[in-house]
Amino acid sequence: MKRIRSLFALLSVCFALFAQERVDSIRECLFNPNDRTILVVSHRGDWRNACENSIEAIENAIKMGVDIIEVDLARTKDGHLILMHDSKLDRTTTGKGLISEHTLSEIKELHLRNGCHIKTIYKVPTLEEALLAAKGKVMLNLDKAFDYFDQVYELLERTGTTNLVIMKSDSPAEEVKRIYGKYLDKVIFMPKVNLDNKDAAKKLNNYLSILKPVAIEFKFASDSNNLPYDVKRVMNGKSRIWYNTLWDTHAGGHDDDCSLINPDEGYGYLIDSLGTTILQTDRPAYLIEYLKKRTMTKKIDCNRDWSYLPSENEYHFGHSPNFEVKECFLKGKKSPETNEDGIIVTPYFAAVIDGATAKSDFEFNGKKTGRLAMELTLEAIRDFPANINAEEALNRITDKIHSFYVEHNLLDELGNQPGKRFTANGIIYSHSRNEVWQVGDCQCIIGSLYSSNEKEIDAIMANARAVVNEVALLNGMTMKDLEEDDPGRAFIYPFLQKQAVLQNNPKKGQAYAFPVFDGFPIQMEQVNVFPVGNVREIILSSDGYPHLFATLKESECYLMNILENDPLCMRLYKSTKGIKRGNCSFDDRAYLRIKINR
Repeated sequence: MKRIRSLFALLSVCFALFAQERVDSIRECLFNPNDRTILVVSHRGDWRNACENSIEAIENAIKMGVDIIEVDLARTKDGHLILMHDSKLDRTTTGKGLISEHTLSEIKELHLRNGCHIKTIYKVPTLEEALLAAKGKVMLNLDKAFDYFDQVYELLERTGTTNLVIMKSDSPAEEVKRIYGKYLDKVIFMPKVNLDNKDAAKKLNNYLSILKPVAIEFKFASDSNNLPYDVKRVMNGKSRIWYNTLWDTHAGGHDDDCSLINPDEGYGYLIDSLGTTILQTDRPAYLIEYLKKRTMTKKIDCNRDWSYLPSENEYHFGHSPNFEVKECFLKGKKSPETNEDGIIVTPYFAAVIDGATAKSDFEFNGKKTGRLAMELTLEAIRDFPANINAEEALNRITDKIHSFYVEHNLLDELGNQPGKRFTANGIIYSHSRNEVWQVGDCQCIIGSLYSSNEKEIDAIMANARAVVNEVALLNGMTMKDLEEDDPGRAFIYPFLQKQAVLQNNPKKGQAYAFPVFDGFPIQMEQVNVFPVGNVREIILSSDGYPHLFATLKESECYLMNILENDPLCMRLYKSTKGIKRGNCSFDDRAYLRIKINR
């Protein structure tokens, strides 16, 4: 127990360092006008999956990996700053009337409403609560805050968050400098310019000469306006360009909706043609995935010898009258016999199952727990009735593994020691239901939707391993030494053995909990059920692919680039493990692309 407490203490230090490095990295990009890194801003947090301007929306956006979160401020009757876009309570809360006519205590009695105007359990946060939630993790762009600059600054000083905030306004440059000049070397100020206004060019030049801002937010309604091209020239090397893709009149039609159809015509146009390096969006996850793919495909040469794909494929797929297998590939990191990934195609289902790497020496008939979990899961799917729903299907898989425990007198032991359970993740397509069910961190692409569903705890462990190994290199170890003896893996391994208590954890709201197939009840609220709609092709894969692409060759190419340039998986792609001697990859891998017959 003492060892575990020490581990937690050390991890806490590591996490604090990660968080501060994250903000420092964002600020470094922001202050460098020549840096072409695209910074992602989430509008009102992740409001599609949480209430706008809520702590939950901020936390969701942080998990997505956004760089900046835009929130709106309002002031209560008794002078407190809260997060709220409207001047009235009616739209976003269970209350009514002007915010300025209600005290903070009165507003704290209310509940937030979500985007469908449904009452939730969540409360209206104060600015101070938002600052503390974001501290060290992400930057905040405060809208409707300029008139409260003095009060905001007091809060920033008290909470130690002056490095976190971007203030903004379209007030004239001279006025900003005269009234708030004392703050401008401590807090980032960003001007706003509407390029459709007649005085836009003059206003822009005033901001650049008087305030020298790190970024300027622009808007224009139509491509008939040529000024955005002049902005790109004028701003080059001086300041970053920020555009909002919230709706068409903010970015000349190159908005989120345009980007859903063709992201190169939306986001790509703003980046390549207009020089933007900061994009504020209502679809942060989609933008982040687009930027990842854009970066990867530009940097990686995929002109390779692909002859190994058919010869090394360990899966000989079945057939279905309802969908056609376009591409598939299955390969164990060491051998077909020890491969813990599996693929199944039946008339009504297609699935990729990923048995989890064993965290103990427990074996049964020479098979490790991940292999056993994968095989039992495939057996259960093979017997699914055509029209079974997600919950019933997952229960059948759970029952299959649970029955195996009972049959072999393992239930008591595995009930008390979750680290020894037969554990697997899965991604399952149901033709009859026209849905994809995601349990754990197997991946999918469904039209414009890409979900890797990476477990938050795995990302934390991967970062911890990377830091420990980087310290080891600074202390004299070489990369070859790390291949022989991975101190980062040794550092996190005790926790990896303990974290099984989080899988299928029934406690509501349990931080870091995640669903798996392990013979014990799955919490359905942790499972993703994606409607397929009219999409004709979907892709399912295990997490043996660091990033999933629309073709097998692209996915393999990106993986091969990592294996060649970062075999320890601690820089280009951070994982909880690297390639072991004698293995061909850091993990088993499975890829399945199907075309749906309609």
